[in-house]
Amino acid sequence: MSERELDGANAEATADLADLVATLSDADLAADLGDGWTVAMALAHLAYWDSFHAARWRHAAENGLDRPPFASNDVTSRSNEALEATWRALPVAAVPALCLEAAAAIDTVVASLSDAQVAAAIADGSESLVNRVPHRRDHIDQVTRVLGRA
Repeated sequence: MSERELDGANAEATADLADLVATLSDADLAADLGDGWTVAMALAHLAYWDSFHAARWRHAAENGLDRPPFASNDVTSRSNEALEATWRALPVAAVPALCLEAAAAIDTVVASLSDAQVAAAIADGSESLVNRVPHRRDHIDQVTRVLGRA
């Protein structure tokens, strides 16, 4: 996938996410996904990671970096663990909007990047900084499966 094809793919995944969240009731948002997670928590998780990556890109730009510094998978895992209680405590009715706003924000950031920045992020193993599709699709598929909509 070329750098600019990513923009369309990210936008398409955001549209699919919007289609999904538009159909979710409060009961759906409270549905159990396993391991103590609910649908609302998965959406809050998506919102966090999209927001975090957008913040990382803004920080890089403010500091004259062509891309954010590499973050290990351990950072991801520990962040998810640390944020579970926060995600669980969020009012479920607020989570869909947070998720969609964060997705739109990172899509805008990625679309504003140069081809060289996108290529550099991919080359250093940080594809998730620019390609938000796999993460969104994983959780869209998870939610639709659990809700029997797959």
